[in-house]
Amino acid sequence: MFGFGRKKDKAQGDTEATAQPTQSAQQPGIGAAVPPPAPANGHTNGPVRLIDPVPGQPQAMRIGIVQELEQPEDGQGYIVELTPSGQMNILAWIGHDDAVHPTSTVLAEDPGTADVELKLDAWNEGNDRIGGIFVWDVEHGFKADDPDLPICIGEYTVDRDGGVYIADCSLDVGTYGSASHSRAAAIAACWHVACRLPKLLGERLTTSSGRFVDLFEQIEKMPLPDAIDMIIHRGTSNTARVTPIERALARQLVEIGAPQIRAIAANTDLSMHRIDSTGQFWIKFDADAVQGLQRDLVIAVEGSFNRLIDARNAAAHRDNDVALLSTLDDRTAGFVFRAALAHWNEHARFVRGEIDARNPYMELYDACAKRGGAWESLTRFGNVAEQLRLPLRLEYGVDVDNASGTMAIAFNAPTAMGFPASRVDDDGVWQDIRDTRGAQASVYALRLVGLLAYVGFSSSTATTSVTITARAGTLTGTPVLSMRFERMAFYGGVLPYYLGGDIDDDVFDFDPNALLRLLAPAECVVDFGDDLGLKGVTPLPLPPAIVAHRVPLWKDMRELPADLADRLRADRACELDVLHDDAPISLADVEKIIKDNEESPVSAAIELESVVMELTKPLPQETATFRPLYCNNQGERELVALADDDDPQTHVDGQPSVDPSTIRYFKVPDALFRALMELARISVANGQYDKARELFARIHHIGKLSIPSYVHESAMYVEVEEPDWAKDADVLTKALPRAVEASDVAMLYYRLAYAMRNLGKTELSAACYAMTLMQPVPWLRGTAIEELTELLDGDLSRAPELDDAKQLLRANGIPVVPSHGLMHLLARNTIDLVDVGFPKAAGVGAHLLAAAERDDTLNWLGGTLRYGTSSEDELEEV
Repeated sequence: MFGFGRKKDKAQGDTEATAQPTQSAQQPGIGAAVPPPAPANGHTNGPVRLIDPVPGQPQAMRIGIVQELEQPEDGQGYIVELTPSGQMNILAWIGHDDAVHPTSTVLAEDPGTADVELKLDAWNEGNDRIGGIFVWDVEHGFKADDPDLPICIGEYTVDRDGGVYIADCSLDVGTYGSASHSRAAAIAACWHVACRLPKLLGERLTTSSGRFVDLFEQIEKMPLPDAIDMIIHRGTSNTARVTPIERALARQLVEIGAPQIRAIAANTDLSMHRIDSTGQFWIKFDADAVQGLQRDLVIAVEGSFNRLIDARNAAAHRDNDVALLSTLDDRTAGFVFRAALAHWNEHARFVRGEIDARNPYMELYDACAKRGGAWESLTRFGNVAEQLRLPLRLEYGVDVDNASGTMAIAFNAPTAMGFPASRVDDDGVWQDIRDTRGAQASVYALRLVGLLAYVGFSSSTATTSVTITARAGTLTGTPVLSMRFERMAFYGGVLPYYLGGDIDDDVFDFDPNALLRLLAPAECVVDFGDDLGLKGVTPLPLPPAIVAHRVPLWKDMRELPADLADRLRADRACELDVLHDDAPISLADVEKIIKDNEESPVSAAIELESVVMELTKPLPQETATFRPLYCNNQGERELVALADDDDPQTHVDGQPSVDPSTIRYFKVPDALFRALMELARISVANGQYDKARELFARIHHIGKLSIPSYVHESAMYVEVEEPDWAKDADVLTKALPRAVEASDVAMLYYRLAYAMRNLGKTELSAACYAMTLMQPVPWLRGTAIEELTELLDGDLSRAPELDDAKQLLRANGIPVVPSHGLMHLLARNTIDLVDVGFPKAAGVGAHLLAAAERDDTLNWLGGTLRYGTSSEDELEEV
């Protein structure tokens, strides 16, 4: 229950600079003993030591501490109230661990963590000189109604004599915030202010009394529409405890129409969380379901909440990094929100600091990238851009050709809805600036153009020219701004304005024309409307070398370098394509046959047999070095070497009969593979198992890397009256070495776990479940945990550790995947494809690497390799 404090470094934790001298015992109420009143609870009591009154305490109320009553060992006494009639009421007990437990009677034993309402908790274990003051609402809960989660209302320090000083507190603690008091008195005063007085007044503390992090956690735990309504309700109420920063946020949420989010959330999932790398808020949504003005609204809401991150940093700077919501007053809160859109100097300095930083992506799975190659430039760009703490969501695509020194960048220019309709003026008064939102959007885009140009130039010394295009709202939106910068002119004439802070001057905030003159690009296409907002334009053409990279893969006749050609079993880029299908019968045609004959499997089989015959006729003649190949995605095509190393027909006396590097593949139509799969399913359903086995053998021959086909074959052996779990396990085990996608790996281990369980191999089954659960596949996780729990008789503590599970699997001949060898092959081919100028062939490979590494930069790289700068004509061909 405890230990919720933030961790500070030693220098901060050891400081005594904020501690005050111990208050004299002669001051009123400090250490003064009051003669024992008549007990109200039947217990004998000793002297009551009154504590100083706190703000809001009724004048006649007297609160004190009694030590002499019976209490658990090492207790710090009872907090009591002396009534006008001379009686004493016990209110709470202070434990040895600085926790306050409400009670009306004496306690025979320590209640532990039960019903704690307040606790002083050191920030760093072993250093009790500085810590946080935490409050629990044991009845309602502060964060999404969870009573076990506290909020931090302030910070305390301890002086050399053991006196406690309330250094920062969101609530007014009177003299306890200006001088140190005895430990018990300070604890009692904090409890009285934060817990008892609000109850007496019929009030309830909320996260408004805590830190920014308390509010952040509450927001993340609530449905997004509820979080928005909560902020608006608080910020527009008359409650005195609501902080200025919440009022400022509520103002901007109301102005952008944030309550309309509920209507969007009713039709599609919306969830908000904070990104680990930047700490900023990110709303997850289905881009296909949320478009146009709805998308603009979601992004505007996200941006409004991200202004809280700036506010948090400003508060932390002022209150010793406690970051209380109450630290910022009205004027400061307004200025923080105003400044949130003008930190371009800080962003540029961050970029400059990353120029000489180590690139962690130059080596993956022992595969090394070329120094000065496209892989290095792109990963450097992405690694920096992913860490930028911009106030509004940034989506971007990049393409680079280091041989010609050119780079192209596309990014989403936020629409006017993402910008505030009011802000404080220099006098701290809120002003309506609704009419300037178009100009604000233009200025933001222009400032961002210069920053992204700097990221581009700093990603490689080879880059001498950067062409940047902004698109309205999304990467597929209408182009609204296009510029080209030359390296030396940029470094000499533009960069100083960023590093020197001139770019942040508020003289530019509503004047995009003045800012455009400052940027002085080599070429520019822009059109400002009557509201100074960005209008649609025809963008600058892409550099010719980059255009060559964006040719649809099936049309790309460029030759591959010899070494890469041998590894990929292809001579030209077009031979790597697996998506373009111009077969006379399409996949959609086959799906229609299947659907139209759902009630007549015999008719379906006849038509599908005809499809197989018609699509097989035009295929090339198969030879030992020219073989058919079906791949579900481009990543499988990169791993094609795995498909030709275990064919018994190509081996003589254990040695390949042909040199693997001479093998080449021809593409099998999607419709042919799907027809064979459906025929196999029909054969199994009809009990024609020999025919089904023949079909699966043919399927595996042309699609050795297709994991679903192995899963379907394995099902053939168990979805019968007398299951053959051994054959089921054999098929799954054979498929494992080819698995790389998390969903495939998880499914194979999950089904293998079930097979081992039915074979009576409990330990192996548990090991397979452990491998399933290590994969990021949420839809399978719950079922796997349920079955593992049942396997272990409800005791999950018996589940094997991951390393033990892997060791057990290897000892029993079951592969641990994805193997290092497979990932090395994938990484080497992906990196090399990028470095030699074939990004479209490497996109899915980068995504697979990203999934294995769970890495945001690699995930971005996968998208930018596939789509580049995302012009509409390119997207049509993907």
